[in-house]
Amino acid sequence: MKHKELAEKIVELSGGRENFSSLTNCMTRVRINYVDESKVDLKKIEELDGVLGIREEDTTQIIVGPGHSAKVKDEIESLIGSEGENSSPEEDQPVKKKNFLKMLSSIFIPVIPAIIASGILGGIKNIITGLADEEVIKSGISETDTLTAQQVVLDSWNMLEVTSFLEILFAATFSFLAIYIGITAAREFKTDIILGGVLGAITISGELGILGLTSGEGGLFGVIIAVYIMSKIQKLLRKVIPHILDVVLTPTLTLIITAAVFLFTVMPLAGMLSNWIVDGLYALLEFSGILGGFALSALFPSLILTGLHHGLTPIHMELINSTGADPLFPVQIMSNAGMFGAGLAIYFLTKSKKVKEVAKGALPTTFLAVGEPTMYGVVLPAGFAWFTGSIGAGIGGIFIRLFDVQSSAIGAAGMSAIPLIANGDYLLYLLCYVIGGTAAFTLTFIVGKARGFN
Repeated sequence: MKHKELAEKIVELSGGRENFSSLTNCMTRVRINYVDESKVDLKKIEELDGVLGIREEDTTQIIVGPGHSAKVKDEIESLIGSEGENSSPEEDQPVKKKNFLKMLSSIFIPVIPAIIASGILGGIKNIITGLADEEVIKSGISETDTLTAQQVVLDSWNMLEVTSFLEILFAATFSFLAIYIGITAAREFKTDIILGGVLGAITISGELGILGLTSGEGGLFGVIIAVYIMSKIQKLLRKVIPHILDVVLTPTLTLIITAAVFLFTVMPLAGMLSNWIVDGLYALLEFSGILGGFALSALFPSLILTGLHHGLTPIHMELINSTGADPLFPVQIMSNAGMFGAGLAIYFLTKSKKVKEVAKGALPTTFLAVGEPTMYGVVLPAGFAWFTGSIGAGIGGIFIRLFDVQSSAIGAAGMSAIPLIANGDYLLYLLCYVIGGTAAFTLTFIVGKARGFN
């Protein structure tokens, strides 16, 4: 179904243009808040050609796949005009309260596109500089008065400016991550977004040493806590400060009070919390070894299915923010290998033309980047393939932990994750992916044949 035709059907089955309260999209889903959910026929929407599934959480999420979600959202917007953009959920319908994990997810998800882009660019830069380092060792190249040995090689390849450009783009995201999280947290807590960014900037200030603090202490969790406190302080001040003085006194006092609480209370305590989380996770992975790799990878398809995987985004970002590498993300994305292997087996097993057509579109997307199309469109409808695919993912996770594959950023899965892998372990990642995908394919094919699946 064409994007415009699909959008028209969704609007029609959603009770018309007036029933849209807010509209946005993520990588694979169109996310909608409705004014009156009783007017929406979710069952018929889910049956539309082009819709892979529906999730109901804090928003109604219509899964259409990567590359389609933004286009379908744009077509819906053109049909409903400004109705879905400007009306306020607080005025039109009761606000759905989010649990803690969903709240964190809402804060971190807007930053993920920048993380993906910068992580991939940083990965490309690391590949180039890694080759330059090998050339330095092989040829015995020495530094000059102005260039390191690595830069001498890059300059001879006419790649010095290119790698510098890529490094600038990479650092533009990761060096100022606390500022971006401050802004998105402020938006989530309905407070001043620029002041939220200021609180994030405080954590990377060069003057923190004078106060006995270190840059980045408290991590991203500390920023979120500080912004939440700021939202309460700002709301309280607006109740007591006269309107005529509000524009001057409210932001000034809000920043002074919040910053004092943040620097002398939140940062030290959040620093301990952040260290506990990072050290605890490393200890868990070290203690559990390959068995932990199997259990975590096999569990991740279920976390993705329920949407709980977004709750792990703060953990990934804190690991990268604190240590520069993340051992958990490669374990997580073995779920992609499992779903791809299971989906490929279903493609060869099934005689259904509809399933084959869905698989033809979903499998390449999963292999390249995102697992949801195959998960919702091919694997879940088969039932048993969900379990065999999860087991295959777990087997991939065993080898991820065996080879200690880590990532330097988070982003999409599949082949898109290659530049995100740390320490140049790209071939090891590919080997783990092939092992997990092959195990899932084999198990699914054998069980499918034994069950007479077609």
